[in-house]
Amino acid sequence: MAALSSKAIYGLAAMHVLSRATNGRSMQVKEIAAMTQISHGYLEQLLSLLRRKNLVMSIRGASGGYKLARPAHEIEALEIIESLEGPFYKIEGNVGSSLILEYFWKEIEAKMQGLFALKLSELDQAYQPHFYEI
Repeated sequence: MAALSSKAIYGLAAMHVLSRATNGRSMQVKEIAAMTQISHGYLEQLLSLLRRKNLVMSIRGASGGYKLARPAHEIEALEIIESLEGPFYKIEGNVGSSLILEYFWKEIEAKMQGLFALKLSELDQAYQPHFYEI
């Protein structure tokens, strides 16, 4: 069974928090860690990987931190996942002796990738009905 690792789940959580930063301001690691409940050290590792993939940028200085490298409407959840884990849900190698099975696996791969094609900016809109504050 294919499953997302904590690296992908936490990376997406961190990117979601950054996408909600007011006016695209940079956020310090401790702020992101507090909002996502990800340990400071692990979050730094994830942000470093995301920076190398040009998804976030780091800002030095007292008011520095991290912010999205591109607008949230240009970043897909799939891009975040693949930047941290490599190709997502790729069926490779022998898929069986049947051409029908080959088509089946290609369709499954396309559907899985389609599920994660949601843009960061669309997450709040898509799931807002499920969100409420107490």
